[in-house]
Amino acid sequence: MTSPDPSSFFSRPPVLPQDSPLSPAGRFNRLSYIGWYGFLHVIIFLIAIIFSLALGILNVDNGMMNENFSNALSGLAGLGFFVLLGVYLYFHVVLVIRRLHDLNQSGWMSLLFFVPLINVFLTFYLLLVPGSAGRNAYGYPRITSTAEKIMAWLVIVLIVLSLLSMGSMMSYMMGSAELDMPAQMMQQSSKYF
Repeated sequence: MTSPDPSSFFSRPPVLPQDSPLSPAGRFNRLSYIGWYGFLHVIIFLIAIIFSLALGILNVDNGMMNENFSNALSGLAGLGFFVLLGVYLYFHVVLVIRRLHDLNQSGWMSLLFFVPLINVFLTFYLLLVPGSAGRNAYGYPRITSTAEKIMAWLVIVLIVLSLLSMGSMMSYMMGSAELDMPAQMMQQSSKYF
């Protein structure tokens, strides 16, 4: 029978590094990446809507943009939207870097997102290729939290529903060639009422 190591009793337990999801250090598997990607877009969208309402760019009564939209974006408002775009791009690149780390790739590959057409292939690469199992050059795999899983599956369901609705709308528009003008559509639909 072996005796326990007495030094481990008196020494401190090893401190595990904190894994901040908003830091480029670490790994994200596919579900974590999709969940944080969806969360980022929801937050930026809400901030942009609130900012537009506060500046009077968006009209609450009819949901339309202000007629002098270009004038509203000059000056301080334009700077605010520019800062919001910078925050969005920073956190998007952080998410991509963490996902690339899970694939045992360098974070510098995230710069390919700024190259047209290649960014489409990079997106499919990040979404479809599973991460490396076990420890890689960027550490151990990160455990996906329940909140990340729920957010990821909500994003996946919303994307599938939006693709289905877009497909049905396109099918309707292409299949109803006899109703070309909006006036004809109104006449056809009003005869039932």
